[in-house]
Amino acid sequence: MKKILKPLCIAILTFSVMSCNNEKNEQIVENPQQKITEPSSLEGKIIPNQYIVVLKDEVIKSARARFEWKANSTRESKAQEMEALNLIVEGELNNWLAKNNIPSTAVVFKHKTTFVGFTVNLAPDAFNTLKRNPSINFIECDRIEEIPTFQVEESKTGNATEAVLAQTTPCGITNAGGAATTVSTDRWVWVIDSGIDLDHPDLNVITNTTYAKTFATGTTTPDDENGHGTHVAGTIGAKNNTIGVIGVAPNAPVVPVRVFGATGGSSTSVIINGINHVATYDAPGDVVNMSLGGYFGSNCATNSSYKSAVTSLAVTSKIAIAAGNDAASSTLYQPGCLNGTNIYTVASMTCSKTFSSSFSNFGTSTVDWIATGSSVYSTYKNGGYATLSGTSMATPHVAGIMQVRNAAPAQNGSVTYNGATYKIAVR
Repeated sequence: MKKILKPLCIAILTFSVMSCNNEKNEQIVENPQQKITEPSSLEGKIIPNQYIVVLKDEVIKSARARFEWKANSTRESKAQEMEALNLIVEGELNNWLAKNNIPSTAVVFKHKTTFVGFTVNLAPDAFNTLKRNPSINFIECDRIEEIPTFQVEESKTGNATEAVLAQTTPCGITNAGGAATTVSTDRWVWVIDSGIDLDHPDLNVITNTTYAKTFATGTTTPDDENGHGTHVAGTIGAKNNTIGVIGVAPNAPVVPVRVFGATGGSSTSVIINGINHVATYDAPGDVVNMSLGGYFGSNCATNSSYKSAVTSLAVTSKIAIAAGNDAASSTLYQPGCLNGTNIYTVASMTCSKTFSSSFSNFGTSTVDWIATGSSVYSTYKNGGYATLSGTSMATPHVAGIMQVRNAAPAQNGSVTYNGATYKIAVR
């Protein structure tokens, strides 16, 4: 009996040792193969040591992913439910941050609505540890973003004589099919920009502070100190009255989501905060105008926090995005590089329907529509009016068209540039 037990014990002991060795070997093999998530691009105006970290969907689901639109839902009921879901996601994210030893002092922003993640400022050693975390989907360097460069060709103050302010129809509105005669006020247009002149007499501005918000550093109000956002809003929805201008969708409700200060500077993470705000409070049929952007470089359309945020937002709202004003390929500039359902990138043409080649970005792989962006007359800050040029000015024509149609633009003609053909957007 002892002779039988001894070999059995030796066999069991040998198997146990081999099992332990296998476990150790597995751990040793795994460590060198551990995924390291490097930033998706190191180009553009990077903010040193500041990163936007996007977690995998299976780690924590975003508020938008948890929300289900019901047949009897209203804008208000949806907003209440989204606010509650944002709080739940934030609690789960806080637990994840604590569990993974991310100091609260390093966290700049928490993102929970369209995707789950955070903006963090970390020293290189701490960042090297973070990028080995298996919960991370991708990491993007936070960047300085700007309103695309625009030129003020002419401006008139709100105190000018009534004759100076007599209503005109800009050529861009005519090129877009003219101003609509019937406009639904249930479909809002969210203007993620420098704000909107809250009391401009020619605009129907949503001023309810639940919706009208500022996220721009150092500001306390969504009122426009720059002028860019107000100009965009006028092209979308300036009223059909006796003064100033008329928009594509006259009297359409425009909502200021301020992400730029008076000088037009911001960051990707701040703009993402603005997008998340819209995603909390938008309703089906709403439109979003994003006349903004910055250089990203390669991987722009794939590994970008904009892709996660804008794609989620586009499930409910239609989004018009400026191609950019660098006379370069729009594939390299975010968010204009994005493609997807209900996402439309807009290049600029002149009043005479030629490509605005002196500034407009180009590329039919990303540009969906072209509209008038050269010498556009519209509303401006302090109750005034101004003539500006840029893809920023082309984009709100498309936003206004989508507000009227509750659909993508129709096409009426095209513009050819460098052998590529761009569809002219009309209502």
